[in-house]
Amino acid sequence: MDEAMTGLITGLLAALVALGTAIWTNARAERRQEVSQRAQWTHDRRRDAYLTFSKAARAFVPLTEEMFLLFARADAAHVTTPVPEPEFTVDGEQMALYETWHQALMPDEVAEPGEQWKQAAPELLQDLTAAYDGVDLEGPREIAKVAYSILATAHRLHTGMPLFEMEEKYQEEIDEDGRRGGPSAQILFNEEVRQYFRVLANFRQQAKTLLEQAG
Repeated sequence: MDEAMTGLITGLLAALVALGTAIWTNARAERRQEVSQRAQWTHDRRRDAYLTFSKAARAFVPLTEEMFLLFARADAAHVTTPVPEPEFTVDGEQMALYETWHQALMPDEVAEPGEQWKQAAPELLQDLTAAYDGVDLEGPREIAKVAYSILATAHRLHTGMPLFEMEEKYQEEIDEDGRRGGPSAQILFNEEVRQYFRVLANFRQQAKTLLEQAG
């Protein structure tokens, strides 16, 4: 084999190697781009599902001025109240956690929603249920569970005081003096309202964390 033929074969082999390398590099780059695009697509779909659910959950909040102020005040207290260092007893047990100024100002009783909210509630609850489906389909299981707890609480608030009056009868207890010691329907209702706000704040924080991690 003469030198010309050897050079030609060597050149062809080098070209084939270069072509194969280029094809592999391009395929790898396209794969990375595809993975990145899919991740961004998933991120955007989840973000939209979380925002839609959060909007529906906000809209369902009973339409009274007092409850709106409670919700807004809870947000402000969460942001502005510093979290102190935990304190411990002599036995090493952690003492009670701090109370935000929102909790300190929480009224003993919350007025039951008015007729305007009761008329709008069925449609608002339907919107919230549809928004939950989006979170359930798009989001991971942990945030879908939080969203479902909001939906369950919304159903209880939609049923209204008759439900809590029924539960009051079931939860009545007789203390040592023979007096009724169970929580009243109003207390049960108040706690359900607080629960709605707490879980909604938890949902928003968890959604933000998951989106930041995915980003």
